[in-house]
Amino acid sequence: MLDTLTAIPGRLYVVATLLPLAAFALLLLAGTVRALAGPPYRRPGRGGAYLVLAAMAASAALGVTGLVTFLNDPAHLTHEETALSARWSERVDWVRVGRIDPTIPGSPALSTPALALELGYRIDHLTALLFAMITVVGTLIVLFSLGYMAGETEPTVEDHEVDRQAHARRPAALGGGHDTTPPLFEGERPPPHPTHFHRRGRFGRFFLYLALFAFSMLNLVIADNLLQIFVGWELVGVCSFFLIGFNYERPSAARAATKAFLMNRVGDAGFLVAILIAWSAFGTLNVRDIASTFAGGPPPMLSYPLWIVMGVGLFLGCVGKSAQMPLHTWLPDAMEGPTPVSALIHAATMVAAGVYLVGRCYALFAPEVLLGIAYTGAVTLFVAATIALVQTDIKRVLAFSTVSQLGYMMLALGVGGWVAGLLHLLTHAFFKALLFLGAGSVIHGCHHEQDLRRMGGLAAKMRVTAATMLVGVLAIAGTPLLSGWYSKDQVLNAALAFAHDRPEHLALFVLPLVTAGLTAFYMARLWFLAFTGTPRDRHVFDHAAESPPVMTLPLVVLAAFSVGVAWGWPPWDADASYLGKLLHESRPSTVADAGGGNHLLAGGLALLAAASGFGFAALRYWKRETVPSAGPPSGARRFLLHKWYFDELYDRVFVRPAVTVSRLAGAFDKRPTGDAEPARSRVDGGTLDGWLNAVGQGAAAAGRSLRRVQTGRLRGYVLVLALTAVAMLGILTALAG
Repeated sequence: MLDTLTAIPGRLYVVATLLPLAAFALLLLAGTVRALAGPPYRRPGRGGAYLVLAAMAASAALGVTGLVTFLNDPAHLTHEETALSARWSERVDWVRVGRIDPTIPGSPALSTPALALELGYRIDHLTALLFAMITVVGTLIVLFSLGYMAGETEPTVEDHEVDRQAHARRPAALGGGHDTTPPLFEGERPPPHPTHFHRRGRFGRFFLYLALFAFSMLNLVIADNLLQIFVGWELVGVCSFFLIGFNYERPSAARAATKAFLMNRVGDAGFLVAILIAWSAFGTLNVRDIASTFAGGPPPMLSYPLWIVMGVGLFLGCVGKSAQMPLHTWLPDAMEGPTPVSALIHAATMVAAGVYLVGRCYALFAPEVLLGIAYTGAVTLFVAATIALVQTDIKRVLAFSTVSQLGYMMLALGVGGWVAGLLHLLTHAFFKALLFLGAGSVIHGCHHEQDLRRMGGLAAKMRVTAATMLVGVLAIAGTPLLSGWYSKDQVLNAALAFAHDRPEHLALFVLPLVTAGLTAFYMARLWFLAFTGTPRDRHVFDHAAESPPVMTLPLVVLAAFSVGVAWGWPPWDADASYLGKLLHESRPSTVADAGGGNHLLAGGLALLAAASGFGFAALRYWKRETVPSAGPPSGARRFLLHKWYFDELYDRVFVRPAVTVSRLAGAFDKRPTGDAEPARSRVDGGTLDGWLNAVGQGAAAAGRSLRRVQTGRLRGYVLVLALTAVAMLGILTALAG
């Protein structure tokens, strides 16, 4: 075993990927046995959680070991691609279409070579770095979950949110307004009285889903072909559905899970079209093989329009998964899942998949598609940042922040800043996981209070949480020498270089520059409202307490990563980032160096914007009583609270027409509720139900008629036989004549 791993160290990643899957399989088997054993054995236990934690920790250890081994591999140091590929990639045939060996008797004689769908892995700098990040951050999130989800170990859990939502629902457009309570559909009525909803704890189920989620993302990252990536892609989507809707008794959680699933299916349809085009044109789905055909431009077997369609399809899948406009509306609603789920989705797994795929398949995008990617990212980062300015739910501020930061990554990739975009993906994972887990610590310490307007002064009672979250806030704002500064500085440098060469696209630099100031403002606003000033709700403050060590330890570790994960030498040089240099070595050959002499200007303007935003937030919110207004919104604030009315637009354009068509189909298919059953002799031709029933009514009528013939009298039967014989004889005689 050790000799095999030494000879082909890439298999370390295969083992690390399969460990969470093994934990998932064991938990699933154990859960099935307990369910069959009966109620005495159904009390939620912690054994499954510790198993998942051990599997994730082992995967992290293997991932870090694999990264170190890869960087010190002699073939890597000497740039021997053949030897490197032999040690760090493998593939096997899964399904073959066509003949395998023409010497085999009976083999089909085809004029075209056999085509194969493959399973395989390929490790390079990008894969190794992303794998290490996912496993390390994932392990810390699982550890945090042991404390955050402790209430799920109880045999019975009382969910007050189910009661609140059941009696606060009102008729409204789906997704309209800033109230997260799901509206009533037309004709739907809330329950007449409180139910005090109770359910069984789901501690083991939560970690079961986490294990499958981790396997799905790791499989996606190491895959060397589009089919295997698509399998991991869809598994990630399924796991997000399970985890977002973990508290599925809450109407808001059920709808958020469904919304995330459906919005991602829209994007995945484009991804599937791109896969079919690639298979038809190249006869393979291996990413490296396809990319090699683009070394000198688009290959002859793929027309230019079809190249654009393939790129648009790939990017559409990334738009859905990474929550870019116009498929971004699902991600803020995903906050309905438990907070560790939010951290996992927003930092280490699901939303990172879209950015990763753009980076992995970069050579497959036409210049026009890359420009579209840049503008999609620019518009997304600005729109999401403006919405975050007015949010009062601590998790929703971070949700829109994630959408905005993903826009930065897409913008960088679109303007040629391949290293900058993926470096921001890596640094963002650490400080966004820190911020979400910090928000979870606040929510846990305040007994599930999420409204910033009811907080204040929490730094006195939650010192570790406050200090570590401040590190995350400073990192995402782009404070020098923190990880976010290195990556965001490179993103803006790439955007400025692109705008300098193409002045007509100046907006691609102006929008992220303005958004850098907005980011610093709304993140500082969050921290000041939560941790400084006097308590605005004495009940929340009096009952607040610091989270247990099992939750604060991951915060401290993530804070350390958020500070120094992108350091290089000298540390004050943003281009000296060691992570950036590693990514540069994995850069596709079609990517030119982005940036240049504008670096100092871009960095200076970004720092000025961030300092302005942070300073303005301090003047308005630091140790002041000013809080977001709870009154009726008006003007621009109303517009932003309604999230630029995207949900209302989708409701009018898609949801309402679909509901109307469904009602018409239902009216056509079935008779109205309450109508009396029509008489047996009457055929109801006004509905499809009536037409289908007419067939049954006709068969029943024929049966009743034939039943009258069955008299039981033998002489009657003989008479019928004789008459039948005479009739047949007459017919045969007529035909013979």
